Amino acid sequence: MEFDKSLLKRYVLDNSIRYNGIPDVDSVLGKVIIDNPELKKEVKELRKVLIKIAEDVEKMKLEEQKEELEKLGGPIKRIQEEEKEIIPLLKVKHDFVVRFAPNPNGPLHLGNARQAVVNWLYRNIYKGTYILRYDDTDPKNKIPMKEAYKWILEDLEWLKIKPDKIYYSSKRLNIYYKYFRKLLELGKAYVCTCDREEFKKLREKSKPCPCRDLSIRKQINRFEKMLNHKFKEGEAVGRIKTDLKDKNVSVRDWPALRIVDKPKHPLVKGKYVWPLLDFASAIDDHLMGVTHIIRGVDLQLSRNKQLYLYTYLRWKYPIIKLQGKFSVANAELSKTKMREGIEKGIYTGYDDVRLPTIRSFKRRGFYPEALINMIKEIGPKIRDVTVSEEYIASFNRKLLDPLANRYFFVRDPVQIKVMNPPKDTSVKLPLHPDYPDRGFRELKISKTFYISKEDFLNYRGKIVRLIGLYNIRLDKNAQFLGKQLLPYPKIQYVPEKGVDMKILLPDNTLARGLAEKNITKLKPKERIQLQRFGFVYLDVVRKDYIYGYYIHN
Repeated sequence: MEFDKSLLKRYVLDNSIRYNGIPDVDSVLGKVIIDNPELKKEVKELRKVLIKIAEDVEKMKLEEQKEELEKLGGPIKRIQEEEKEIIPLLKVKHDFVVRFAPNPNGPLHLGNARQAVVNWLYRNIYKGTYILRYDDTDPKNKIPMKEAYKWILEDLEWLKIKPDKIYYSSKRLNIYYKYFRKLLELGKAYVCTCDREEFKKLREKSKPCPCRDLSIRKQINRFEKMLNHKFKEGEAVGRIKTDLKDKNVSVRDWPALRIVDKPKHPLVKGKYVWPLLDFASAIDDHLMGVTHIIRGVDLQLSRNKQLYLYTYLRWKYPIIKLQGKFSVANAELSKTKMREGIEKGIYTGYDDVRLPTIRSFKRRGFYPEALINMIKEIGPKIRDVTVSEEYIASFNRKLLDPLANRYFFVRDPVQIKVMNPPKDTSVKLPLHPDYPDRGFRELKISKTFYISKEDFLNYRGKIVRLIGLYNIRLDKNAQFLGKQLLPYPKIQYVPEKGVDMKILLPDNTLARGLAEKNITKLKPKERIQLQRFGFVYLDVVRKDYIYGYYIHN
């Protein structure tokens, strides 16, 4: 079939420009098929054409891609469905800068991905700047992992995100020291050496501690002692002066800097004074020109604290967009707890199929656009959001279902023999039941078949239909009952010459069984559907063995 390559190039260019000049063939293929359902029967050839076009497009600079798209008629207008626009932001001017600030104490999970993608979507809408800033200044409780810096970049790349600028907070310690010293000179900060519990009691009573009103010279001397590690951990804290009658106790003289005697940091050595999140991010947001901050409601008090600092330094505070807490049902979104689970041997690694990490979704064969589309639909809503595994899968299924060819697999196989069957030696079955023009696969058959143990136990003694073949009364020695298509339960099967297959399930257990030989003609990283079992992402494909990951049903 001849394809309209100009039209296909528009799809590829449109996709590429949306994702910073890097086209995603699977994403494009899904959109083309949705808009042009008559092409579903030509998926295999269509994909080859799109790969070639994508290779040519990727060689072009982003500006060249934009110019070429305009020559071809501009962005594609979706035929079947209009893309939902994400909630607009307030006070967007010409300069638009957002930041994503993950802690590199592990790779990204789905909660981090929501933050990353939402910021990226806004960056693209307002043609702004996207900053990746590693929030890595807690070398005690949330110790950064050297490999996590790279993991995060890989996760972002998989999500089609390419940061415009990258910063490491841990490499900016002297900047934080500089501004804290300036606040000391302005009389807007102080170094507190009070006992922690005593300070807490005074703060609750809205009373100042004895350190608060010491002279500026003494404050600076104390700060120098902190930097030279003459104070030990817990003996001194740098604080920002605030209204001691602030209605929220935690805002009152909040801590900006602390001492860590034995910092464990992969990038920085010989530093013992470390900024807390509210102080470091406040300084960085201003110096990096951040105009809009999208943060969770759990951090809404950060604004109250940071406004004091911005007022003292006469800076303009960024626009804030709050979004509710995001969680995944029956899943852990704490990188600290994930790390503990890995160290204890509960999980095999950060790509363990039980974890809601980006690396896990990638390993299981999800399309990145499925997660992007889900996050876009949720948007930065102020209410809390809990998503189920099925909800996540629904976005992937929409992309996967028309593309994945069908094959047979039987779990825990039970052998049966059909008595007096027709003399057929083969059967042809469609690669995809909805698109028969896509082609067929052929199964060589005899009297002997394997079916799943579950089907054998459920239907033993009952009439069932072997899909695409004939009806039998199921037993070890099954009775042939004719070919007429009647409303009996349909079950899959594997002929006598099948191939061993293992599938890693979402609970990290293995499904073992036999698969039809046709799967051995495929390649690793292909996605298929095993009828009446689920979608599977192939990892190992040999003539005598197949291994894959269960995606979802």
